[in-house]
Amino acid sequence: MEQREFLHQMMELVEFGRAKENVLTKDEVRDYCEDLSLTEEQLELVYAFLSEHRIQIPGYVKASSPEKEGGEEKKGSAEDSKYLRIYRKELRELPPYTPEELELLHERLKNGEEEVTGKVVEAHLGRVLTLAGRYRGRGVPLEDLIQEGNLELMTCVSMLCGNREVDDIKRVIDHAVKSRLIEIVDEEISGLDSDNLVLARVNLLLEATRTLAEEYGRIATLEELCEFTHMDRGEIEMYVELSRGKIEIGRG
Repeated sequence: MEQREFLHQMMELVEFGRAKENVLTKDEVRDYCEDLSLTEEQLELVYAFLSEHRIQIPGYVKASSPEKEGGEEKKGSAEDSKYLRIYRKELRELPPYTPEELELLHERLKNGEEEVTGKVVEAHLGRVLTLAGRYRGRGVPLEDLIQEGNLELMTCVSMLCGNREVDDIKRVIDHAVKSRLIEIVDEEISGLDSDNLVLARVNLLLEATRTLAEEYGRIATLEELCEFTHMDRGEIEMYVELSRGKIEIGRG
């Protein structure tokens, strides 16, 4: 009941933001949440929650990755570890693949040529770095996200070898890596307190539904969302209910 009431208050805050032309200042958010006695860390989650609902908060910067596609940096980060700096440098030194060369590698992989699996993995390492960066700032070190994403990449490529039924290998790899990254983040946020957890989980599910909608060209079903996020059916249904319909579920 406390989670339900808290999320209902957050949804009312979203509606308040809609009435303010989708823009709320940090002071307006703090004033609205004054009775909740939220910490600065909790307020950051509220800002993130509002951002997921397309409410702009001037001065709030959503955690994002400095990487571009292929592992090229937009700009350096003082928080980057020595490992990350070396890793990015190594990625930049990898031979680039043209779209035509990558398509040929994918075809050879589907034909069952195991000798190209290493090259296919290498060709997608930059993509994993880009995807991992999208989940930066959610409690899991970027190094860990990259490592888990790369492990999922290698597993996925190995499973795709000899599979002629797959039309778009890049799409399958993206799906597998994103699913694993969401699972890792969800494992981390499960240790949050009640109010923080409900905001973080709703944000994660909103992101998952949008990701699957872009991939499928339609709203994902409950079963597809369960498979993608690795969350229990009952748990997802609870957050769908708590979100007052903001998390859309398609019919199977």
